[in-house]
Amino acid sequence: MYINWEGPLITINPEHGTDLQFQGNPPKGIKVPNYGNFGGPLISGEGGGPVDSLDELFQSHDAEILAASQDAGGLTPQELVQAHANLIGAITNLPETSEGLLEVETATGETIADPEATLYAGSTIIVLTVQVAQFGVEDLSLLEAELGSGASDVPDALTKAAGYVGTGLEALFEEQLDYLIA
Repeated sequence: MYINWEGPLITINPEHGTDLQFQGNPPKGIKVPNYGNFGGPLISGEGGGPVDSLDELFQSHDAEILAASQDAGGLTPQELVQAHANLIGAITNLPETSEGLLEVETATGETIADPEATLYAGSTIIVLTVQVAQFGVEDLSLLEAELGSGASDVPDALTKAAGYVGTGLEALFEEQLDYLIA
């Protein structure tokens, strides 16, 4: 369980979308936790290596964006869309339990069905798709064209994301309920 609920929390204002022009702390924003050492805006390995296989996907995403950013022209919207499509496709290819929880391999080599990984993965797909949609219809079409390894199109990816969020929240609620009863 690697959502950093206690912080550092990044603040995102829905009016500004996921544009980080405010360096993560726009006024009147929503506090968003990070995941592991690479998942979420404005972190990239600050706490060490990846904590599990989902965090490894976030690390790859960060590396892809960093490499494109260092090109002469800087990061283009097309390169960002490609990086987002790669991450979305990789997330939708993670193994799932019959209950719909994502199975992640921890840094110690143990495979677990993790409600937090499932919740965060679904939320990530939704946020990345919204960010691309804010660029414009042509970039959303590009995202759809780039998907294919696990999600055949944007609606499929978003349907999976909604399932991940629901399944993750339900499992986390059950865990908390079991804790309170015990």
